[in-house]
Amino acid sequence: MIDPGQIKALFFDIDGTLARSDTHTIPQPHVESFKLLHDKGYKLFIATGRDLYIHEEEQILEPVKPYLTGFVDVNGQHCALADGTEISLHPIHNDDFLPLRKACEDHHLAMLYRVGHVNHLTELTFRVVRYWKKMGLDIPEIRPMAPDIIDIPKLCIHASPEDEAQWLAPHMKHTWTARITEDLIDLIPNGVGKSTGMRDVCAYLGIPIEQTMAFGDGQNDLDLMEAAGIAVAMENGAENVKALADFVTLPPEQAGITHALKHFRLI
Repeated sequence: MIDPGQIKALFFDIDGTLARSDTHTIPQPHVESFKLLHDKGYKLFIATGRDLYIHEEEQILEPVKPYLTGFVDVNGQHCALADGTEISLHPIHNDDFLPLRKACEDHHLAMLYRVGHVNHLTELTFRVVRYWKKMGLDIPEIRPMAPDIIDIPKLCIHASPEDEAQWLAPHMKHTWTARITEDLIDLIPNGVGKSTGMRDVCAYLGIPIEQTMAFGDGQNDLDLMEAAGIAVAMENGAENVKALADFVTLPPEQAGITHALKHFRLI
């Protein structure tokens, strides 16, 4: 762990970290902390599995948008600055995507993908209904993929662990997965993760990677936290995430980010 006084950029997961998992809202102390950090000159980035091109997914950030420097979204597959400047894009390898798509179609596993700035699902299943109800969001439009789609920048699949092992894993030669819930997995190119996005934006801005702080709670935060100069896990996080962290803070409903920032005397 580096001296907290050397930190220049901070990266925040959303669900279960910046925002509460139950209400999907950002506690007001976190909003106030973002303003304080921004006013002190820190670079603030969201690092999420969400696709922030999608309005329904990014609107959760409205309270902190004025203070953000940029975004690492789709688990590091896409990075951009808050002014719209594109930094990097890492699509799913087509050698994996095409057979994975066929497997999903053959076994009725719903795929979540983006067209323009809108999410779509390939079909409606009970896992789709359960997941989107839990998230408190409307189910995206059901729209089968166009047959010629390739170089897909985002792919999630509504599949159980058993479905994943039997029907999907054999086709993942260039892809790994991050399980979000029992009903949904994110597909991510090998060698790509939230830390990839962190490195991309740090290189773009000329910030040494060790002068970063990362906050997370889930499996897709592990590589981000390993790469950061200081790693903070939420009390509500997975055990291996907390084991990796330099500091374990309170859950978001108790303003855990604010608590950690005060602990490290950044605010």
